This record gives sequence, C-alpha cells and structure tokens, in this order.
Amino acid sequence: MAAAREQLAARGCSVLVVTQAQPKWLAHYAARTNWGVPLACDPERRAYAAFGLGRAKWRTFFNPRVLWGYFRAMFRGYRVRAPYADEDLLQLGGDFVLAKGLRAVFARPSVNPTDRPTVSDVLAALPSVPPMGDEPAPDAPPG
Repeated sequence: MAAAREQLAARGCSVLVVTQAQPKWLAHYAARTNWGVPLACDPERRAYAAFGLGRAKWRTFFNPRVLWGYFRAMFRGYRVRAPYADEDLLQLGGDFVLAKGLRAVFARPSVNPTDRPTVSDVLAALPSVPPMGDEPAPDAPPG
C-alpha cells in the first residue's frame, strides 16, 4: 500500500480505506497493523451502498480463484482471522478514484473477496485526469 500511495500521490491522489468495521474493532486492528493510509469506519455500509457494492454468495469462497487469492496472500504474510462482531463476510468491496466534485474517474467493484485491481490498472486511468483542485477553468483551452 505504501508504494501505491506514493505513486498515486505523484498524480495528486490520496488513499482512504473504508471498512465496515465498528470503530472499536478498527482501532484494535489499526493498533496491530501499519497501513500507512487513513482508515474510516462505515459500519452501516452507506458508502458500500452508494457505490453499488453488492454481497457475494457463500459459494464464492470456494471458487478456485478466490481460494488461490487467499493462499497467495497467506504466503505473503496475511493472517486469516475470525470476523469481528457485526462484520458481513459476504459484503464485497471495491476500488474507486474520485476527482473534484466526487466524479469517479476509476471504478472497480469487486466480483469476489480477492478481486482487486493492480496499481498499474488504477494509474492507467489517471493520465488524463488532472489532480483535484488543478482542473483547468471551463473556458481555458486543454493542455
């Protein structure tokens, strides 16, 4: 995440991770990990709903791609944990880049729990997008 944050910052973007965790669980998690990016709680999953993020079916977890995604993550040090109270294991996430005015310039709702775009995918969506606050005036020529 740190490398991605630096690459995105070079394009005028910042990272915010939104989780469905209750504030007390997020504080507990944040104390044990070092994400290096801001974390926000959305236990009512309003942001999830606003971005049209759905829920997976239980059988999704037994899909070979999903299982392989978890195995790869575990090989890199990810530790499987028991869910927190009130956590919806079926809630899917997504990755979004918003420009000024909350206009989505990159949107990738996850189709399964391990579905995430690469940093390259996200950066590829950004070259034509000016950093927030740096959009040309409406009557200014592009360039």
